[in-house]
Amino acid sequence: MKIGVNLASRPYQDEGRFYRQWGTALGLVILFTGLMLFLSVQHYLNSRKEWASARQAQEKLAELQREQAQAQQILARPENRGTRDKSQFLNSAILRKSFSWTRLMEDMERVMPAGIRVTAIAPEIDARNRFLLKVQVQAQSREPAVQLLRNMEKSPHFRSPQLGQETQDKEGVVKSDIITSYLPHTAIEGGE
Repeated sequence: MKIGVNLASRPYQDEGRFYRQWGTALGLVILFTGLMLFLSVQHYLNSRKEWASARQAQEKLAELQREQAQAQQILARPENRGTRDKSQFLNSAILRKSFSWTRLMEDMERVMPAGIRVTAIAPEIDARNRFLLKVQVQAQSREPAVQLLRNMEKSPHFRSPQLGQETQDKEGVVKSDIITSYLPHTAIEGGE
């Protein structure tokens, strides 16, 4: 039996191996910490720029809202009532005139599934000067109306289509009302 006895006053230790392993690990931790600090500073600087841009946009919006409120106060004066009414009438007339039945029919043709028939279309202008369409359709079942809704949701010209009242007559024909916002081509091309 062999027994290892070390008679040296300081036992041998492989310190080089220890420093290589832990030095490498420490170097990697320092590099990782430096990278994280760099990314944090970059993120901080970018977020400061974005916050400054957002503040400028809010200030500009607040300024525009103040100008709008001042303009509305001027138009609300009794001596300007005629001008205001005339302006509102002309603006609504221009908006109604911009409605293109041909474009609407082209857009409707793109979304219409087979087996459904349009019986009525009634365009209206809401309080925010957007076109609302009330479309009445009829089919032999409910499925073509649901497919029409799905197709309208995918189209850039129809927004938030909703299925309204549904009735079924004695012959089994399902009549459905669909209400949707309509964006003409000019509104989409204009950036809305």
